[in-house]
Amino acid sequence: MKRGFTLLEILVALAVLAIFTTALLAFTQGTLSANRLARKQAQLLEELKDAAGYLADTLQEAQTVLSSATVNGQSCAPPTCLAVLLPEPGGKCALRAYRLEPRSGVGDDYKSPDLWADGNTRTLREYRLGGQDCSATTFTSAQPYVVLDLVDDSSLDFFQVQSSPLAVTLNIRLKAREGGRVLYVPGAGEVYRVQVYPRNAP
Repeated sequence: MKRGFTLLEILVALAVLAIFTTALLAFTQGTLSANRLARKQAQLLEELKDAAGYLADTLQEAQTVLSSATVNGQSCAPPTCLAVLLPEPGGKCALRAYRLEPRSGVGDDYKSPDLWADGNTRTLREYRLGGQDCSATTFTSAQPYVVLDLVDDSSLDFFQVQSSPLAVTLNIRLKAREGGRVLYVPGAGEVYRVQVYPRNAP
């Protein structure tokens, strides 16, 4: 006569199956979490490089790098703000001012919703205005645009200007939270650094 499984054997088999399933689920969740982190890091690095390239191209064209300026009623000076003038036809200049601003103060049209980022990061905005006197240092009605989001809010000197030879150094680091972890790009304690020499400056 064939003997079936006892209740104890079935319970042991179910316990072993539960342990195996739990381990497999934990491994799968860990793998998915690692993939999400890697994708987020790659996305942030791509955005950082795009913004750095754009800033470098613009600053290379600068005719004047202003040590300080007033843009839309606010003071603009390194290390958190930089104003430059680009040559335009007819002897006029175009303003490009870059200001680090708290992310929480930027309108929802310019950013994706993220309460953590609002309290822990900044946004780099560009202010544009054409047809200006090339000796001007005060500008009004400049239009704002977002250049880079999720900029690390630590006391990093984003803009550094040296006078001889004239050069602008950008020190960039991004910060975001993904899956309960804080990501730094390029890395915690590291900085993505770009040095630009304005071609049109005297």
